[in-house]
Amino acid sequence: MNKNISSIAFKDNNLIIKNSSNSIKIEKSINFDKDNELHIDVSPADQTQRIVLDVDTHDDETFNLKIFLKINENAKLEFLDESTYKGNSNFELITKLEKNACLESYKLNKFNKNKINNFYHDCSLLESSSFKDYIFSNGSKENLNRTTINLNDINSSYLGSGVAISDSTNSNNVVEIRHNAKSSTSDCFFKTVARGNSTISFDGTIFVDNHCSKTISNQVSKGLLIGKESKINLVPKLEIYNDDVQCSHGAASGQPDAKTLFYLTSRGISKTEAEDLYIKGFLSEFFDTIDNAQMMTKAKEYISLNN
Repeated sequence: MNKNISSIAFKDNNLIIKNSSNSIKIEKSINFDKDNELHIDVSPADQTQRIVLDVDTHDDETFNLKIFLKINENAKLEFLDESTYKGNSNFELITKLEKNACLESYKLNKFNKNKINNFYHDCSLLESSSFKDYIFSNGSKENLNRTTINLNDINSSYLGSGVAISDSTNSNNVVEIRHNAKSSTSDCFFKTVARGNSTISFDGTIFVDNHCSKTISNQVSKGLLIGKESKINLVPKLEIYNDDVQCSHGAASGQPDAKTLFYLTSRGISKTEAEDLYIKGFLSEFFDTIDNAQMMTKAKEYISLNN
């Protein structure tokens, strides 16, 4: 294993930690068998550190994990989770970024359509720290992704992008971005494709406190309905208590453009293939937010496999 990569694996509900990094400390809580808590501390290094989470449980097992993650001043971390969650799951992540710390999180997950899956992330950022957050999901019987961002210091920044591709599954996505200091920035993008009798929701809140001048924040959510039974509910919210800000939001959902689909099928492409091309084009805007070439490739592969 590379010296900058650590792994946390759960197989048959057994925890396996492999850590060859001198900059990452991973410790189980004293009562891990009861509270399922891990404490992770990341220190600065010459290279960006990476933690890989690998969940491999049976469909009759429930995955429970709570991680307290601290990224120290000037440290950089990538967090990667490409797990297929076969059973129920409850995953909670409590993150603190110190001054000039950087976190990039990539969750590209597949869920069992008959299970209940919850993911909660509470992230607090200090001066000039940054968090880039990418979540891909295919939904499940009950699927909740809830993210709370606390921009607590000057020049802290958040970039969040989510994609839900659902085929007769459900996905409930909640993002709350709290600007608690001046000169902080945030961008939030959410796109979803709903097939069959899927129900997808996005509830996004931007909060700017009264002393937080020079805030810049943008939120965009878009949905594509494939089929008459699917439902998409997009609810953007702004709570602004300072006039010296640049904040915007927008939401739109609808069915594919009939003229575009007709044009594609008139060129000898089947209706199914035409819809797939349309969906890929709809989601392609998302890739512009990913700077990491390796992660962009993984994102494109995820969309191709789950489209």
